[in-house]
Amino acid sequence: MNIVRVELDATLDEAGFRHAATAVGERLGAARIGAGVYAAHAGAPIWPYHYHHGIEEWLYVIAGAPVLRNPSGKRVLAPGDLVRFPSGHLGAHTVAGPGRFVIFATGQHDEPWLSVYPDSDKISGPGGILLRTGAVGYWHGEGTAPPDPVGPVREPETSPPQPVVNVLAAPRLQALDAGMLAARLADLGPGDGSDPYHYVWGREEWLLVLAGTPALRHPDGEDELEPGDLVCLAEGPSGAHRLLNRSGSGGRVLSLGTTGFPANVCYPESGRWRLLNGPGEEDVEI
Repeated sequence: MNIVRVELDATLDEAGFRHAATAVGERLGAARIGAGVYAAHAGAPIWPYHYHHGIEEWLYVIAGAPVLRNPSGKRVLAPGDLVRFPSGHLGAHTVAGPGRFVIFATGQHDEPWLSVYPDSDKISGPGGILLRTGAVGYWHGEGTAPPDPVGPVREPETSPPQPVVNVLAAPRLQALDAGMLAARLADLGPGDGSDPYHYVWGREEWLLVLAGTPALRHPDGEDELEPGDLVCLAEGPSGAHRLLNRSGSGGRVLSLGTTGFPANVCYPESGRWRLLNGPGEEDVEI
């Protein structure tokens, strides 16, 4: 699927929030990462200012000059900018136009999760939307213990901004920390290839072509990609892949994937395995 040309088949125009969008995760066969492509109108946010507990989001700017609001204020983004919204209040955000962008998310399939809307002092979860002023103690009204007053927990008024990296110009993604998702840039010169043909158990990976026309080798053959193409590489043998640059010019690809442990990488052509057992643990190769 090409995120530059994909048709946006859903719209929202309510209470000052406006956008056109399309969901792409299920269409690409994803199970762990969701994604949507959005077109935002000038001056109108696409949704209320919010953050999540249990969900992490990343935003990549395709075109235009969208305006990001986060805990440190507002800033104008540019094509190629990539920004992470971690779980918790540091990831609070909303985006206004004008611009087109894609938002990736993980964690929404693993309940429970919680969304917080600081402007209206609301929270929402799988069961609906509530006011934070209704917070009570765990056993409020249960048993014989008298209820204790409980105040809602609120985020600081300001927090440090999340770093923004322009992946069209950056030499690498060292400024963006890995959380529930991790990003990596692959530069492929003429004749270059990525890691040997492989697949992973325990993780899902997406590829976004930023420049060039790399060929993607997969279990059903090989496809030539172009800038804007987005591919989901599923967990297990069906997600086996390798990138090859058969052209005479350079290419650049952004990889975005889940980071859970354990994860096992198989290189089927050599029969080799790399076992990733956890943070701080040495990889095991067999």
